[in-house]
Amino acid sequence: MTLPVSTITLAGVDIGTTHTKAAVYRPDGTCLASRRAATAGDADALRATALRLLAECVAETGTPPVAVGVASMAETGVPLDAHGEPDGPLLDWRDGSAAYEADELARAVGAESFFSLTGLRPGAKLPLARWMRLRRHAPDVLRDMARWASVADLVAASLTGVLATSPTLASRTGAYDIRRGAYRADLLDLAGLSPDRLPPVVAGVAGRVGTAAAGRTGLLSGTPVVVAGHDHMAAAWAAGVRAPGRVADSMGTAEAIVTPVAAVPARVVAGATVGPFVDGASYCLISGLPASGGLVGWLLGRFAPAGHPDPHRWFTELVGPPEAPPTGITVLPYLRGRATPEPDPRRTLSVHGLRPSHTLADLGRAVLEGLSMQARWMLDTASGGVRPGAVTVFGGPAANPTWMWIKARLTPAPLAVVPGAHGAALGAAQLAGRAIGVPDTSVPAPPQAPVPAPEWEEAYRSRFLPLATAPSPSDEEETQ
Repeated sequence: MTLPVSTITLAGVDIGTTHTKAAVYRPDGTCLASRRAATAGDADALRATALRLLAECVAETGTPPVAVGVASMAETGVPLDAHGEPDGPLLDWRDGSAAYEADELARAVGAESFFSLTGLRPGAKLPLARWMRLRRHAPDVLRDMARWASVADLVAASLTGVLATSPTLASRTGAYDIRRGAYRADLLDLAGLSPDRLPPVVAGVAGRVGTAAAGRTGLLSGTPVVVAGHDHMAAAWAAGVRAPGRVADSMGTAEAIVTPVAAVPARVVAGATVGPFVDGASYCLISGLPASGGLVGWLLGRFAPAGHPDPHRWFTELVGPPEAPPTGITVLPYLRGRATPEPDPRRTLSVHGLRPSHTLADLGRAVLEGLSMQARWMLDTASGGVRPGAVTVFGGPAANPTWMWIKARLTPAPLAVVPGAHGAALGAAQLAGRAIGVPDTSVPAPPQAPVPAPEWEEAYRSRFLPLATAPSPSDEEETQ
């Protein structure tokens, strides 16, 4: 770069399940401007929101960024017509309507063979399963789909006019060979598709800002744009989790334990997935909980005072102050089933040990305890029993001090909590800068030593794990 690093700015966009964020940063991670809005459920509104937030950030800083990175939730996307315009509704990763097709996929390929090829488990959220469903129930939609775009691809294409995706997003389609780094025609054939109807995979600059997009956003025409990929991994990069030895706990509507590894491991705990990492050279394991912040949001929707201007602040005050012993209530936090370990989509949210003396505050804390214990279980199994060098926590829920206090008592490794501004948007910006050679001068948050907490370890091992590993009621009913 010819510009001094101190004058360079980078832009990042993150389209999450609940919120869309845009921000402008210095290479050291200093946030100069940021905006956030609810993620729209319509493709046109979604990309319009992303561009508006980006334009507001650029206008506030007054310095056009030298590169833009776009990250997003992984499996949500939309069919595009021959002109590159959305042709139908967004296909949301939370939609479980393709469960039959996921089972069909498992029967056709074999669950283990499918995992060996893609690093994934057959599931209803995979785009491949939903394309198979479209083939059966809406063949006209699939026939008219010229290309598929994840939401990050869609936003990047609206800036550049070029459709491309990243390896980390391509690998979540269910049709990508993670070892060969290419789409598999035989898997796509199950949906009547071919590789040329999916976006090209680009591990670098996907395109450059066009004249119309420059006028709309304040970016300079020709600014490089990078599809930074899966938001959990982009956030892990921003948090300094970039190599084996450190583990990321990415918290949002869903929660993911992201473990970088040098190569695809021979064996992986049931339910975990494997895919390329955002560095383009290594891989990572992902263990997920479909409803983490989503479970808290569900709770707030039922118990927060009607019309309260800030339900999350109300909840933080309800469950605080942080320091307190375990409630004695055990919550199995499976509002949307369990993905890892021991995957079971039929698992439900359940509460055990609730007594008349318990209060709403106790119940709120117990939800945080259950979520933290589930994250501990994912951490233990993802690492194969090997204690990581450090665990870095980030995302919106990391702003809740009680949640982080409980998590610190249940994490048997040094724990670093990263401020909320340092998330996937920052990772997207840093990865965009990396693609054009901008030095990354950010410093990861230092981890704190583990906190000895025998009573929390006892609650986890003697109450949570036995309940979590017991047969679910649906399993018992099937054997009768």
